[in-house]
Amino acid sequence: MSNINKKLFKRLHLNHAYGQLIALIFVPITILACVGATLVISETSNAAKAQQRQMAIAILTRFQPASEDALNLLAQYPWQFDQARNAMQNMFSEKHLIRAAILDSQEKNRISFGFQDDAPWPKLAENKKSEFIGPIRLNHSNVYATQIHDEMNTPYWLVIELDNQPLEIAHYRVLMVLVATGLLTLLLLLLCLNFYSRRWIAPMYEIRMQLQRLNADTLDQHMIINSTGELRLLQRDIANVVNRLHFSFLELREHTEQTEDDLRRTLDTLEVQNITYRQARDQAIHANQSKSVFLANISHELRTPLNSIDGFIHLLLRQGNLSNEQNLYLQTIRKSSAHLLALINDVLDFSKIDAGKLELETAPFDLEEAVFDVMDMLSPLAAQKHIDMTFYYADNVPVHVIGDALRFKQILTNLISNAIKFTPDGEIIVRVRIEHDDIGQCLLHFSVQDSGIGLSGTDRKKLFESFSQGDASVTRQFGGTGLGLAISKQLVNLMHGQIGFEDNQERAPTEKGSTFWFTAMFSVNEDEEVIHPQFEHLTVVSYLAHPATANVLRHYLEDYAVQHVEAQSILDLFSRLNQFEHAENTWLILDHSGDTEAMLKEIRSRYHGNLAIYGYQMLLDPSMLNEYRARPLHQPLSRSALAQLLGNEPLFEHDAMDNFDGQGLHILAVDDHLPNLIVLEALLSELNVTTTKALSGQEALDIIQSRHAQGLKDFDLVFMDIQMPVMSGIDTTRALRSLESTKEEQKRLPIIALTAHALSDEKQKLLQSGMDDYVTKPIQMEQIIQILTHWTAENFKKPVAVERTAVIDSLDSNILDWQQCLMLAANKEDLAVDLLKMLTDSFEIEVNEIEQLIELEDFPQLEHVLHRLYGATRYVGTPNLQNVTGSFEQFVSTLRKERRRADDAFIQEVHKRFDEMKAIIAQVELAAQHILSQHNT
Repeated sequence: MSNINKKLFKRLHLNHAYGQLIALIFVPITILACVGATLVISETSNAAKAQQRQMAIAILTRFQPASEDALNLLAQYPWQFDQARNAMQNMFSEKHLIRAAILDSQEKNRISFGFQDDAPWPKLAENKKSEFIGPIRLNHSNVYATQIHDEMNTPYWLVIELDNQPLEIAHYRVLMVLVATGLLTLLLLLLCLNFYSRRWIAPMYEIRMQLQRLNADTLDQHMIINSTGELRLLQRDIANVVNRLHFSFLELREHTEQTEDDLRRTLDTLEVQNITYRQARDQAIHANQSKSVFLANISHELRTPLNSIDGFIHLLLRQGNLSNEQNLYLQTIRKSSAHLLALINDVLDFSKIDAGKLELETAPFDLEEAVFDVMDMLSPLAAQKHIDMTFYYADNVPVHVIGDALRFKQILTNLISNAIKFTPDGEIIVRVRIEHDDIGQCLLHFSVQDSGIGLSGTDRKKLFESFSQGDASVTRQFGGTGLGLAISKQLVNLMHGQIGFEDNQERAPTEKGSTFWFTAMFSVNEDEEVIHPQFEHLTVVSYLAHPATANVLRHYLEDYAVQHVEAQSILDLFSRLNQFEHAENTWLILDHSGDTEAMLKEIRSRYHGNLAIYGYQMLLDPSMLNEYRARPLHQPLSRSALAQLLGNEPLFEHDAMDNFDGQGLHILAVDDHLPNLIVLEALLSELNVTTTKALSGQEALDIIQSRHAQGLKDFDLVFMDIQMPVMSGIDTTRALRSLESTKEEQKRLPIIALTAHALSDEKQKLLQSGMDDYVTKPIQMEQIIQILTHWTAENFKKPVAVERTAVIDSLDSNILDWQQCLMLAANKEDLAVDLLKMLTDSFEIEVNEIEQLIELEDFPQLEHVLHRLYGATRYVGTPNLQNVTGSFEQFVSTLRKERRRADDAFIQEVHKRFDEMKAIIAQVELAAQHILSQHNT
């Protein structure tokens, strides 16, 4: 029922018995009475009018001959007017006749007599279609006329006027009868209503009053029964129910008192037990802390063999004489080792946090640059899935803050990588704003919004629990240790913030995906003032299809005081280009989408100024951009990249450390685990570094003392293991520092700790013991180069890069086109190698899955896997494999498109194409092995 009807019912009291009675009885009877009265009055009025008409016809018919005789007499003897008039005087014997007359064809009065016989008659010209006319309303009477003729057959009208008073009297008589009947009916209804109210409504009202007076103290009072019939039975039943409630209430009160006594005794018992439980809890907390410390300590024992495994794998992969099968096995071992190391790192971080051993560092860093470093690092993963990434940085957020940049990046990396992992397509938007600002501190709010698959209600409850997964089934397609969000939550707590999750559909039903957010407290410099570069002289014309990125660009250009023109479509952009054709102070920025080369060609036919293409670095073709004189603007958009573009600054600043040559360096490696020494020696030998090994701290001291006694040159650097029997790395370092103090030359020997026991206080303890730096195991080549570059900067030089042209030229470009690989990787060799390695690493899994799907004849899923493999080949220069996988996918898709079943011929063709694809994959793996081995050397 609508609100209007409810208000109407309430105002008319139609929800009460009286109101319903009136609505159901009086209203229908009143409507029927009105309709009946209207019909009666109408019918009686019509009957009276018909009776008057019949009377008029009879009068005119009877006196028609007399009227014609009077006309004839007047025609023969015009002076006999009075005699002709007297011939018609007998008409006045008729009842209700007021006057009569004879009119000629021009409606002029020839003979008239009666009351006011000289009064005008109504016009008859409109009613001359028949010989009889009437009634015609005239004052309070009706006029009737009939046509008559004289001897010359000349037409005349005999007209009479009849009084309407009899009709009105009959009308009033009917009204009086109807009124009397209505009053009598109303009286009978009121009598019935009085009987109904005394019989039903009054007893019901009394029952309501008795029920309203009831409470816990009056349940035992007697209820007066004064009704009859069914209401008497109802009242008696209510009285019985009240009596039962009274007895139940008494029983409940007695039971409550007994329960209170029992509860009091139970609470006394619980208080005694709480003391025991508190002691047990303290013991459990102590045991949990011991467990965490144990996990942190055992990580050293796990990392030590992992260091050997990873090092030997690295050395074997650099060998060029491995078969494809051996290379595949080593790659599998290396991936498993990396996965195990990531798991150990997660468990170690979690155990360090749980044991209270993790402390955050405080150092100034560029917050905006830190966020962009994370997004730039993960942009290749987003580019592979064609996900748009955007970053909003509020104006009032400080650029430089004081905190732990590494742990902040760890939180943000986990959230963004999860967003990419669980987003098949769409967008990821990262936002930063100030939650709370205080003197010297600010609480910042970070959010990562995606348009992915979201999470169910059950998954949300265990989202931040340790070792939990959003999809924990055995068929899950997303990997992970299940510790990322749990560690992030603990790190956020250490940063005095909070972390949470929102479902985008709860905010807007049309949105997809989820939003993870966290807050963190940072120290800030109140005197810092952000000054944006100004480009008032520039005009930017832009078209970006992604709305979020367009908003960011608009915001940045406003800060830079740039005149900005936004096009609504490509056609709108083309129409605006003519006015900026030769403007030197104009930049055109547009999306990388669709046929970029055709778009650039069309633009250059209209516009010759500055041009920038916005897109992911690995998707932009440098040669094509150079051909059309366009600069890349990499996704996600950053202030520094935009300012660099508008200022026409150089695109890249090459890293000074492309390769490392440690010729002339002599390193002492100390470790009680021989495999680790062998790996470290092999890694250093690749850098042309001479290595001396020592299996204990005492042996290291002996070697150094022996070299000093012989007058040999000191070591350039020492790699020192921490956990060694008899003499630990810390004790050895202290002994070496004591030995240095006895020398005449106070030259400090750099000692670098090799440890896997990286707890919060470990680094501080190592530096206080006399060590200069530390490296966590398993040690990587990049870490070694960084350490040697920093601590032996004046002793090394860079070699010329190894020439690999001969190897690349020997490759078949149809199998592996290295130049195309570089072009697809934006001329970044490391990125091209990583993409090639990712593709070859996936071959074994993809081939096994395709083979199983063919055996199961699951062709819809086979089409999906082939599409995934075909998409991967588009980012690496493998023309033959790309053509074969694309053709294979198109062939399998014919089943779905044509909606038919797979016959024997189709299955045979699938096997044939699968064998052809495996042969080409083997060729690609062999060619990739040469590239990867050359890159490693």
